[in-house]
Amino acid sequence: MHFINTTTIFLFFLCISNAIAFVAPRTRNPAIKHALFSASSTDEEQEVLAEIKSMRVREIKQELQSAGVDTSDAFEKDELVKRLVAYRKNKPAAASTSGTATSSRQQQTSSSSISRVPMDFHSLTPNKSVASKNSNIFLRPSPGKYPSIQLSVPGQSRPLTLLVDTACSGLVLRPNIVKQYNLPILNGGVSMMAAGGSTHGASMSKLSAVVLDDGTRLDDMMVAGQDIGALPSALDGIIGLTFLNQFKSVTFDFDKGELILCKKNKKGDSIDFTDMKVLAESETQLCRLGVWTADITLDGRGPVKMLIDTGAASTFLNWKGVGDLNMSRDHPLISRNTEALGAMGADNMALHLSHRFVLKRRVNLASDPSMGAFGPLGIDIQEIGSLNIDIGDLPVLEALKSDNVGGILGSDFLMRCDLLHLDFAISSSPKVSLLQKQNLNGQ
Repeated sequence: MHFINTTTIFLFFLCISNAIAFVAPRTRNPAIKHALFSASSTDEEQEVLAEIKSMRVREIKQELQSAGVDTSDAFEKDELVKRLVAYRKNKPAAASTSGTATSSRQQQTSSSSISRVPMDFHSLTPNKSVASKNSNIFLRPSPGKYPSIQLSVPGQSRPLTLLVDTACSGLVLRPNIVKQYNLPILNGGVSMMAAGGSTHGASMSKLSAVVLDDGTRLDDMMVAGQDIGALPSALDGIIGLTFLNQFKSVTFDFDKGELILCKKNKKGDSIDFTDMKVLAESETQLCRLGVWTADITLDGRGPVKMLIDTGAASTFLNWKGVGDLNMSRDHPLISRNTEALGAMGADNMALHLSHRFVLKRRVNLASDPSMGAFGPLGIDIQEIGSLNIDIGDLPVLEALKSDNVGGILGSDFLMRCDLLHLDFAISSSPKVSLLQKQNLNGQ
């Protein structure tokens, strides 16, 4: 059996030093934040925390304001969650009443054609030492974050926290989580394709009857038990296309911190994008590993075919992609990395990234090349700050040579828009759209 987890990638410095510092570029998305977890919390506190995090910001504010708790100086959902957790801890009766209201809300939402699931965002731990199969390395943070959701498992008080990865074919859990949840081992010889190439030895299990925060029950999913030690410790695993393909459309709302799922076989509700500005959109292509690619232009060069990957913290090119941009190693816009920089995939293989291209102007999805790279669509990088794109021979991209894939479009770019929308209803390969919320003046 072949299980694809193509490009969940982490950046690192190939050196042993406690003095590494890296400052991530500023981002305008308030949803990019650290998850709330406490190692000393009890199971009951974790359940309360999970319940509150599943609430919308408006609902949290309403409960706090009804309790007389000031929210005028709280601008992030994390801070509102902390205040409501503290309030409920001292007011169990209020928590019980709110819990009933939340349960009622979940019942109503689960019967709707749209499911809105809270997302948290996780960063790499600075200066964390991670042992790979071929090098001991220190991780450094990336401007990209890992979006996650929670799944409730029958008989388990603790929900699963999973990275939502558009370039992973299935569901991956840490081996200790497979053991903790007592999942039956169905196969001990599964192979996976990760950033470092094919890896073997992952166990295969099955996860049944899991539900989203709003009560939506998911189809049974096969689980690969695989070490993903370089991911933030708050993440139990990675969930990919076996989950996303259960819906007719999926929207990552980075601004509100929600994953919006339109259910199949249900009519009525639909997502209203009338107040959105389309920054870029394109049909995607399905590569032979079963994940999606799109043609991308970078600063007017290209197009280069890249994987659409919410599970990659950063954007990468290989040398084929550099060639598609009409450049080479000796081009003045290609510089050699002064640090010994690399990447690590879910297979824990260290991969060298020797060069860099600095994106300074615009990224576009090249759905209509006749419009030109600087047509009406695209994301203006100049408004936000330049984006470093590191270059190296990533084995997963080498495996996709026949598909002409030359890079990975990661969350450091994708989260610079407000919404990432994937429409599965159009064809076998989804349409991808990057959207921005407009202000009251329509700008």
